[in-house]
Amino acid sequence: MFSEEVRATYKRLLVLGLLLLSLFLVFFSSSDSIERVYAAPCIQDCEASEIMCYDSCATSCSTTDGNCNSCLASCQSQFQNCIIHAVWCEDGGPSSAPNCQTEYADHCPIINGQVSCTDPSAHSGYYQICENIGGQRCVACPGNESCTGSGGLPRCY
Repeated sequence: MFSEEVRATYKRLLVLGLLLLSLFLVFFSSSDSIERVYAAPCIQDCEASEIMCYDSCATSCSTTDGNCNSCLASCQSQFQNCIIHAVWCEDGGPSSAPNCQTEYADHCPIINGQVSCTDPSAHSGYYQICENIGGQRCVACPGNESCTGSGGLPRCY
């Protein structure tokens, strides 16, 4: 049969071949699953999520300036975290039309039924003009304030 040296050489080649085969299998089997788990989101998905997030801020923007600012900042942060890894998808992805538009203007207190922009508590801040389920436009303005630029729209909440 084979000499002792030839058998030792074949054993080494067999072990080396098995190691290479194992590495090959581990590398190619795990890379597919990694790509599936960590696939980059579509830019269109990030944009649709951003729109839905801003639309969900109408309730917060109807309460206080702090709640409104916090909600809007959270949406911006989520969008930035999404878009940083996103890629453009050819299939278009989901499209979403916003129900709310975020605006920045003076917030004036309503005192005795009158808007008073000269009151010391008047300030500037964010508010939203939204379209409710019936298709009518409304304003999500914090507190008992009037948001200039809202054109006298009724309150959303």
